Amino acid sequence: MPAKKSPWKQLIAGGAIACVLSSTSAVLAQDLQEAPACRASKNPHRLKLEQKFEFNGIRVFYTQSGPHALYTDVDLNRNGVPDIVEDAALHLDTVRQIFNRNGFRDPLRSTRFRRAESIDIDFLDFGTYSEENAKKRGLSFSGVVRYPGSRNRDDRCSISIGINSTMRGNHERVKDYLIPHELFHLYQYGYTMFRASWFLEGMAKWAEWVTLAENERNREMWSTSLPSSQKELNERVFFNPNPYNVRHFWNRLAELAKGQDAPMIIPAELRSRRFADGTPVIRDEVWRGHSLMLKILQELDEDDDKVTREKNRQPNQWTNEDQRSVANNPILMRAVQRAVGSFRISTPEVVRFLALDPASPG
Repeated sequence: MPAKKSPWKQLIAGGAIACVLSSTSAVLAQDLQEAPACRASKNPHRLKLEQKFEFNGIRVFYTQSGPHALYTDVDLNRNGVPDIVEDAALHLDTVRQIFNRNGFRDPLRSTRFRRAESIDIDFLDFGTYSEENAKKRGLSFSGVVRYPGSRNRDDRCSISIGINSTMRGNHERVKDYLIPHELFHLYQYGYTMFRASWFLEGMAKWAEWVTLAENERNREMWSTSLPSSQKELNERVFFNPNPYNVRHFWNRLAELAKGQDAPMIIPAELRSRRFADGTPVIRDEVWRGHSLMLKILQELDEDDDKVTREKNRQPNQWTNEDQRSVANNPILMRAVQRAVGSFRISTPEVVRFLALDPASPG
């Protein structure tokens, strides 16, 4: 039986608890103050997605008729839900758990997305929804939105990714790289306002390997040396005409830092998960460089707060122009260099990279 506390100690303890609760409430209030509003939308395309599937809090909206109809209605387990829908939800939940268990902050726990209650997947025909994105397989959205005109969305604030519903072959991509890539964008948005394409797309290409078997046959994927001059930094990273190809930069960083990775955590329950066709969701348990990438995002989290104060901007509500400005490139790269430097990798390749001045005109 525990000893009784004196009234004085009880008072101290009660005061301490009250102080903690008060402090926590103040933090939450500050987060809500800095969180962008949940915007009401009457988007006619999303309102046509009249069918819903839910799994572990992940909501998937789709339709089997009209312009946004799924290109495939295969239903191997005959439960009335198309396999592409179930597989998308299962993969997203699996990847999200792995991201979170390995230290990455869930988007819904970020200040930016504090008002969101769920992560949604919308199956849309991109040609109808947004002609400029017609040839893309997936999209990620950084706004917190609710759809009061939708019967099945419960007027709930959410963030979302979109999957092209009419592009053939997308079911295989959903089981492959598409879900980790688009979901990781939501994590990036939750950490920082910087939206340089070489950062967003290149790093998200690295994140795709979280559930994929690494392709050792393509050694160039991991062996392309880091930039060693300002000219290389500009051509291969900052102003690369194909930001997805900046994956070579991010993958090389991951390869160099893999020896210092914390052990990858995968909950046992996830290892047995299978897609509708019986293939495993997790194809190996190697995700090189995840500790370094987490450190980089944490550095950027602090950097955009600093820029917000210096430029007197509204927290988490920068203009699109400010988010994408090339003036942010040196800030982003210095954060990468700081993170790499903290890992104390002393190879000549890394030493040359760390010696670069990202702000040099080259």
